[in-house]
Amino acid sequence: MLLLLTLAMGVATPPKPGELRSFEDWSVGCDNGRSCTAVSLMEVETNENQLTLQIVRSGAPNAPAQLRIPNIEQRAPNMRVALVRNDATVLAQATLPPEGQTLTISLDTALAHGLAKGRFVTLQGPMGERLGRASLRGVQAALQFVDAQQGRTNSVTALASPGPAPVTSLSPPPPLPAIVPTRPPRAEAFDLSAADVEGLQARTGCELTDQPALPARAVRIDRRTWLALLPCSLGSYNVVTSPILITGSGKGRRMKPAEFDFGPGFSQTDGVPLLSNATWDAQKGELASFSKGRGLGDCGSAETYVWDGRRFRLTYQIAMAECRGVLDWIPVWRAEVRRR
Repeated sequence: MLLLLTLAMGVATPPKPGELRSFEDWSVGCDNGRSCTAVSLMEVETNENQLTLQIVRSGAPNAPAQLRIPNIEQRAPNMRVALVRNDATVLAQATLPPEGQTLTISLDTALAHGLAKGRFVTLQGPMGERLGRASLRGVQAALQFVDAQQGRTNSVTALASPGPAPVTSLSPPPPLPAIVPTRPPRAEAFDLSAADVEGLQARTGCELTDQPALPARAVRIDRRTWLALLPCSLGSYNVVTSPILITGSGKGRRMKPAEFDFGPGFSQTDGVPLLSNATWDAQKGELASFSKGRGLGDCGSAETYVWDGRRFRLTYQIAMAECRGVLDWIPVWRAEVRRR
């Protein structure tokens, strides 16, 4: 009974992803489980190799914080490196992990305060060679934002705003919404006719007036429902489609725009959903959308949905509002998917 009530509440309450905030050269955001991520932004004009610093911390009262550097280009196995502040203060030392893995450093209050006192940090190799640098302008404000969002301000667990309140005074993060999707069926597909495509484009406002009608393929998403991604517009780096649900066959076939519990980023005010660079993963039963703010792919948003038999439910969203070189975006929404 409790599970059914929880699921019903999840359906009634639409997702509300966390908002992103920018503080000088840092961007920060938290998801609905109070997990927070702060990232350093790259300078607009510089010839120096730049690093992306990520500070991540979950919402649990006793959760540790981590400093991550995912984009170290010059590296060797087991290389010893040092994180050095602009005044030559060594803030941390570590050994690089294997190729393809992210350097992770434990972030305690002392290291957080050390970062807040600088203008930038440089990652140096064993001979003092520069492997890259990142700005620290705004990191203190970003950490204060995380402390506030997680209810840590004035507590012993705060990174930027510590105080005497014990960890036992902190509340646990809210539970993630639970979604039970339909079981992905056997992969099947068929092509819509040119007449179907033209008719749907006219109904949804997706006419490609300066181009011939593009083909659209429908894929099965449950025993009686098919999904077609109807072409709407073709940009330099975003292909916009409208998701169409198809039921029945022959003269009894019905087609209508799909419903979502959270409108995709390109959706129109009249309710017609629009996805960017959408893909359907038949094995996972997931619909994904990826909206690029520009060709580099360093800003925009990306969503993942599952089909619950009535509408598409948002399970994950990441976003980046600043177009400044960050390729690892900030998670702002999560749901727990309970597959049958």
